[in-house]
Amino acid sequence: MNFLQKTAALFNGAIVLGVVGISTFHWNDAVAAERLNRFDQEQRYCLQQNLYFEARNVSDLSMRAVGWVTLNRMDSERYPDTICDVVWQRRQFSWTHDGKPDTPSDNVLEQRAWERAGSIANRVLTNYVRGKESPVDDATHYHTERVRPVWRHDLERIAQIDNHIFYTMN
Repeated sequence: MNFLQKTAALFNGAIVLGVVGISTFHWNDAVAAERLNRFDQEQRYCLQQNLYFEARNVSDLSMRAVGWVTLNRMDSERYPDTICDVVWQRRQFSWTHDGKPDTPSDNVLEQRAWERAGSIANRVLTNYVRGKESPVDDATHYHTERVRPVWRHDLERIAQIDNHIFYTMN
């Protein structure tokens, strides 16, 4: 085989690999889109609420981590099977039983925080359905530095992002 034949063979192989790679990419996107459809507007809204009320004053990374904890709970046999059921499970997230309104105020800054929470909720869900890794592995619990819940002693501390400390079950 001369130089031109070797080059042509390599080029043809690269085209085949490229086509396979492209079709795999589109197939993965289609699968991800199908899995993403399982999360209707209500489920997305519940995740957005949880991110907003639990983490609106922290970094995007910390807010994403809180979103992953919500999804990790949904995947756990110990918790309900939907985002909304996880968020609204009795006394799991402090904002759900604090007696305050469960919607953001009309304040411009709060509306921006609400939009940010929605954007991050969509990003977390997209990464989840694509099988991307969580920044907090399989954490199912967290709290802020300013509280010291008794349950923290029964769990394994795995990360701290901003003022949130994340735990997994032993």
